[in-house]
Amino acid sequence: MRMLQVLFRQLAYRDLRLHRHRDHGSGPTGVVIEIPVLLGADSATAPPLEPSPGPPPHQPAPLPRPRRRPARPDRDGVGAAEPSAHPAGDPAGTADPDHHVFVEPLAVGPTGPARSRRRPVVCAIVVAALLVVLAVRFRGDAVSRLSGVPAPRWHWLAACACCTALFYVANGLSMRAASGLRVELRTVTGVQVAAAATNRIIPAGLGAIAIHLRFLEKRGMTRPAALAAIASIKAAGAITHLAGIVIVAGTLSGSGIGEAVVSPVRSTLDGIGTGPVLVGCVVVCALVTGTVAHPRVRAMARPAVRAFRAHVSVLAHSPGRTTVLLLSQAGTRLFQILALACTVWAFGASMSVMSVATVYLVGSMVAGAAPTAGGVGALEPALAFGLAAAGGDAAAMLAVVLVYRVISFWLPIVPGIVALAGLRRSGNL
Repeated sequence: MRMLQVLFRQLAYRDLRLHRHRDHGSGPTGVVIEIPVLLGADSATAPPLEPSPGPPPHQPAPLPRPRRRPARPDRDGVGAAEPSAHPAGDPAGTADPDHHVFVEPLAVGPTGPARSRRRPVVCAIVVAALLVVLAVRFRGDAVSRLSGVPAPRWHWLAACACCTALFYVANGLSMRAASGLRVELRTVTGVQVAAAATNRIIPAGLGAIAIHLRFLEKRGMTRPAALAAIASIKAAGAITHLAGIVIVAGTLSGSGIGEAVVSPVRSTLDGIGTGPVLVGCVVVCALVTGTVAHPRVRAMARPAVRAFRAHVSVLAHSPGRTTVLLLSQAGTRLFQILALACTVWAFGASMSVMSVATVYLVGSMVAGAAPTAGGVGALEPALAFGLAAAGGDAAAMLAVVLVYRVISFWLPIVPGIVALAGLRRSGNL
């Protein structure tokens, strides 16, 4: 019996020494790899290689007691306490001695948050460098073209900013009327500003739809009902936009604004060619038809269609909500038109509100077909060409459109990010 005990102890020590020579230590990267200690043995308490007198035959051979490792300094330089030799709930140390324990987790390289903080900084530096290069490259051309543009009058620019703020308030009223929820106007206005900031990144208005959907679901609405409310807002906006075009049709017929707005699109289509344009239209129609006719898509869309019908029925039986919805959507168009008109007047151009309304309604409808976020790259030339056709100077109208887009499109990004963070903290998103 004694010889068997000694043999097992020597085998355990040889296996432990082999593991230490092969795996224990630090590699070239400085990463310390800890091997689980088998049978609680330690290098300092290794059994002798030669047999030694053991205990009497009727007593088992005691295992060597593990020695506590000294505390290792952590990243802050403070010593981190090693785990106790005895697990919690077992003060007497009667746990299984063959239990494998990793003293420290494997730490490789820098942590994730540090990397994630570096990426936005690198992206910001790259974008800033590109903007500086573009500004230096085209500075002379821009100065030569805009040298004859008068300085803007700042009170009209402040009026443009106020009209932009009222635009978001009107959108908040539309959200409250379409959903039927009793929500504070401040909250729904903040949702519109946050949705606008998100919409600057994701094209086709999908960012705003996602924010609105999340907000309505947080308020207790089901997803089909929330989608129906958002669809009713889009439908009311389309109705008021078409009604505005009908109202300004008399001004549109004899001014040449429509031709000036559509001419960039027409020239682009002529440059591509009739054949590729027809092929692209056929492919898009085939994809849309195949998607709508697919049984799985129809099965997924059926609850949303039923919810939309029920929502339209509720609006039809609630003339007050319907009136508020239509008037607020008409107000969004009106405030955008007034913001553009204030920018035009800020640069000293004498142009009627009806002409500005015609340019905006036609230009935004044409630019709505662009797949970019917020119509960037499509709305600017449409408005510039339309305002020039309405009687404004070409260089001055280009400056008008750029300033208008900065105030109404780009500046709300900062309050939108703040509103998004506040809504997430309050649990509304």
